[in-house]
Formats: sequence, C-alpha cells, structure tokens
Amino acid sequence: MLRHPDKPLVCAHCGTKIEGAAFIEKEGGVYIGEECYFRDTYLDGIVDRIEATYLATIEAFVSAIDAREHETGNHSLRVSRFAVILGNAYGMRDRPLIELYCGALLHDIGKIGVPDAVLLKKGPLTAQEEKIMHEHPETGFRIIGHIGYLKNASEIIHAHHEHFDGSGYPRGLKGDDIPSGARVFSVADALDALTAARPYRKALRFEDAVAEIEKESGRVFDPAVINVLGFARDELRGFVGKVPSFSPLQGKVLWRLTRMN
Repeated sequence: MLRHPDKPLVCAHCGTKIEGAAFIEKEGGVYIGEECYFRDTYLDGIVDRIEATYLATIEAFVSAIDAREHETGNHSLRVSRFAVILGNAYGMRDRPLIELYCGALLHDIGKIGVPDAVLLKKGPLTAQEEKIMHEHPETGFRIIGHIGYLKNASEIIHAHHEHFDGSGYPRGLKGDDIPSGARVFSVADALDALTAARPYRKALRFEDAVAEIEKESGRVFDPAVINVLGFARDELRGFVGKVPSFSPLQGKVLWRLTRMN
C-alpha cells in the first residue's frame, strides 16, 4: 500500500531520497514506488552485472514508440513487468530473464515500419493491411538482430506472434521450436491486452482475462507457461494497469554517478 513518510527516507532500490512522496514498505525495505519494488524483487543483481544504461536507453526509446500508438500507450512497459514475473515463475534466471525483459520492451519495435494509416486505423483492417501489420515481427528482428547484446531478445521479437499449435505468424513455428522467451511473452502480452481498456471495449477483470487465456492453452499458448500463470496470479494481479512514470534504472545510474563524486 502507498503511504507517506513522516521523515526523510531513501529508496532501497534506486537510492532516491523520499520526502513527502508516496512510498511502499516491504520486507526488503522502503521503495519510492511499485516500479522500484518490482526491479528490486525481480531484476536486482541481474542489472548490476550489465550496463544499466543500456536498459535505461531502451526504456526511453520504447516510451517514444508506445506514444505513437495512442490507445495502447505504455503497453510495452506494462507487458515487460508481466513477462518478467511469468519468466521468473517459469524458472528463468539471470541473463535469460533480462533477455526476456528486453525482448518484451522491444517486441513492437517493428511497428516503426507500419504506416500510420494502418497502425492507427480505427476500423477493421483489410486483407492487405493485415499483411502489412503481420510484417512487424520480421521488421523488428531485422532492426535488432544484428546487435550482439540483444541477439537473443531479437528472437523473442521475431516469434512473439507464433502459436503453440503452429497457426501463428510469421514463420508458423510450433511447440518447442518457438523460443521459450517468446512462449512466456505471448501469455504476458495477452494478459495486458485483455486487462487494458481500449476505445472499442472495456478492460476485463483480471480473473476473467486469465480464464480467457487458459482456454487457449495448447492452441495459442504453451501449456507449461499456462501452468505457472496460476502460481504467479497474486503478483501479476498487483501490476495490472500500473504505468511507470519514472525510470528507476535511470535514477539508479544517476545515483551511482553522484556517489562516485
């Protein structure tokens, strides 16, 4: 629960001084907000072993991409939380978990190549427009795949619309031929899509969204990932609809730089 401190405190994750701002108190300490708690719980230790500035840059870039799609603003930031929570429950640790996080953040980067007339269209897409939209995983893979640090994340981008039964796109991959990160991500993506309101429909309640996803186990989604969805329900529910307004990674980098002076 968010509360207000009576005296100055310091965030256990990013080191930001908390004065008069809402904060969260957990077993690990006091946090400036949900995002710092999320990072300390799932990403701390991993982030310390990589260049944190890479992630801060990616987050800023992704915010700009999401802003283009007005009705799904901040989708990539929200779904990255779901993906990491699910990935953790699935048994992913260390580098694979951070690769999942980067792949989740950048999954829609290929939409840069989709014209506004298609991407922002309010009504149903024509067959030709759907074909254009379905090219974005390939486009994203081409943009990111040559960057060594993001090589495995690019595989998630490439496969995030594949279905477990082989009916997805762009390559029609099936079962374990789909990278595990993409199989985890697709469940997270569906969860965010169903629990976020759109102009043409209301958001589903968390439990109703989970029930809809479970119906597609074995067809769209990996049954093994659906199984861990049940174990992670409480944590996932806590992040539904939460939109980070501050990048704690950027704050953490700045805090460390100031500590060095």
